[in-house]
Amino acid sequence: MPELHQIGQASSERDIPVPHKNGSSRLVDAFGRELTYLRVSVTDRCNLRCSYCLPEGAEFRFGDRDFMTAGQIETLVGTLVDLGIRSVRLTGGEPLVRKDIIEIVGRLRALDGIQDLALSTNGTELSRLAVPLRDAGIDRVNVSIDTLDGERFHEITRTGDLEKVWQGVEAALAAGLDPVKLNSVLLADHRPRDIDRLVDLTLDRPLAVRFIEMMPTATNKHLQQEQFRSCDWVRERVESRFGALESADPPIRTGPAKSFRIPGARGTVGFITPLSHTFCHDCNRLRLTARGELRLCLFADRTYALRHLLTDRAALEAEIFRVLADKPAEHMLTEGNYGNLASFMEIGG
Repeated sequence: MPELHQIGQASSERDIPVPHKNGSSRLVDAFGRELTYLRVSVTDRCNLRCSYCLPEGAEFRFGDRDFMTAGQIETLVGTLVDLGIRSVRLTGGEPLVRKDIIEIVGRLRALDGIQDLALSTNGTELSRLAVPLRDAGIDRVNVSIDTLDGERFHEITRTGDLEKVWQGVEAALAAGLDPVKLNSVLLADHRPRDIDRLVDLTLDRPLAVRFIEMMPTATNKHLQQEQFRSCDWVRERVESRFGALESADPPIRTGPAKSFRIPGARGTVGFITPLSHTFCHDCNRLRLTARGELRLCLFADRTYALRHLLTDRAALEAEIFRVLADKPAEHMLTEGNYGNLASFMEIGG
């Protein structure tokens, strides 16, 4: 287990300003949901092979390497920002394997209208990039850490080094990224001790630890059936140790997590419950693939090509408005339908 240093000052969830520079978002789906949050996959490559993302023996066809350039990402995201997006998160695969990730961040930070720019990472490259990312304009980061047991971490990730990832967490805290969130995907063989050690981080450190129910894809559906564990189990265990949790949701939530705090703790504990307590009714997000396709729902059955329209702003906007009508009311995971998503490496969850 890494040495857990106490770094940084007390942190709280950053409140994201509500008004868009041009008023309310023009991106509204057929169910009246205003879409203000965009997740941008910059690559489907990853330097880890987590068991729930790419199970042993699973076949995941990597596409060609013709990912959008930094300039194309800037143009496409800029169009969506002008239409009402105000929060952007960069994902992968693993976004930090892109050699031009700092350039991408800088280009997006310069867009007039982005009020929150975040990044999700496995943390393997974060120790060297935390300061450059901050300087380029990243506000906050999410780091995937499913356990604080080094052997178990290596088993889950197949190639991961927990010490290296923890150094990235410390670097992010030291750089002033706020908040730093730790994401843990729940597996049936998660031991109570795994949960306890992660939750205990929040007692005296400014960390937001979030537990995520494992969601099925084409490559992990058998694991999901065998290993699903609800966030309710985690909350019951936490409250049995510390008593009732206090709500720690910010006035304006930017994502599906419900956040709580152990009384007196510096950090927070959050739960993302796509299966046990769905949150589709207030979905506010869109996704872009690394090849410039719009994905309306993580578990949709198709994507919509936009890259070919980058030189025609009017046509690009018209196509975006046209396809918004196809955004579904909710995912169909409870019916066993995970759409055409092969692996979370494609789109970053």
